[in-house]
Amino acid sequence: MVYLVMLFVAVPMWTGVIWVKILKIKGIWDQILHAWVFGFVTILAVAQLILVPLVALKQTLTMALLLFQILLTVLASVSFVLVLCRRGGVEKRMRQRRKPEGDRRWTLVFGVLAGILIFIQAYIPARYEHSDDDDARFVAEEVSAVVHDTMYQDSPIGAEFLYWNTGEVRKDLTSPWAMYIAMSCRISGIPPAVLSHSYLPFFLILLCYAVYMLIGKCLFREDAEKTALFLIFLSVIHLWGYTSTHTLAAMLLLRIWQGKAVCAGFMLPVFFYVFYQVMKREYKAGFVIFLYVAAMASCLLSGIGIVTAPIILFLYGIVDYIYYRRWRKTLAVWMAALPCAVYLLYYLMG
Repeated sequence: MVYLVMLFVAVPMWTGVIWVKILKIKGIWDQILHAWVFGFVTILAVAQLILVPLVALKQTLTMALLLFQILLTVLASVSFVLVLCRRGGVEKRMRQRRKPEGDRRWTLVFGVLAGILIFIQAYIPARYEHSDDDDARFVAEEVSAVVHDTMYQDSPIGAEFLYWNTGEVRKDLTSPWAMYIAMSCRISGIPPAVLSHSYLPFFLILLCYAVYMLIGKCLFREDAEKTALFLIFLSVIHLWGYTSTHTLAAMLLLRIWQGKAVCAGFMLPVFFYVFYQVMKREYKAGFVIFLYVAAMASCLLSGIGIVTAPIILFLYGIVDYIYYRRWRKTLAVWMAALPCAVYLLYYLMG
């Protein structure tokens, strides 16, 4: 558990400090949420940048893990330098005015209720048995990578050696999510099936709700009480939303360890949150830069991410241009889809 907390909480938060400093995020809770979410997205983007060429070159999982750890060390060093260079401000933030007790009482009640509901959703998949027929291939690929030190070189069905570098399904080459999980298994020492079905859902569900909290704070203008009610409403929708295998509730609570589920439940909400920030008249350019990182990260998760990210970037660019008439800004948003275009072209030519 110590390894997992470090891997899925501490390291992403420490990496996300870079974005907290670039975006000049204020407030301790906002800093924690932004650091965790943006840091995890950055780590996914780093994994995508490393894994695709190494899979294409038929390199080992050990090589991929070594390069992954080197880049994470570089990012951690950058965060360390930024933290050392900060100049005060902590005491000032601690002296922010507080709401009257009458207002805070209901905020506390709703906040605790939201926290309980979110914890229940994260705990149940981690504690109890649940399965999906579609994930057998992913787990088999992760096991082969960990045991044989290869990446998409063994058939997940019959274990025979594959003579091509695209895996059983060609989209594995451009969206090597299973290899990211395999690297996490190597670091933590936990078998792939156990990590995917027990521990990983706990952290990923909490990450999804961290994004929803950021969205709620935007929609309700930093009103903590309304944000808590928003999270309670989402929790009820998710807990009672299993009407088919294709709903967001099914993706979030039953299949979150799969790349396409992470794309639907985590990555797309991240895009919409960043769009909201970029839509402001006085927006921070750092959010536009982050769109490029998010687009790279979405490619790791699934072919759905490679296709969906450019579509929503294109549509948002049109909306932003109609509203502000800033063609340079619109062009910058559209260019964030370049990583997706590169991987899509590579997939089609593979």
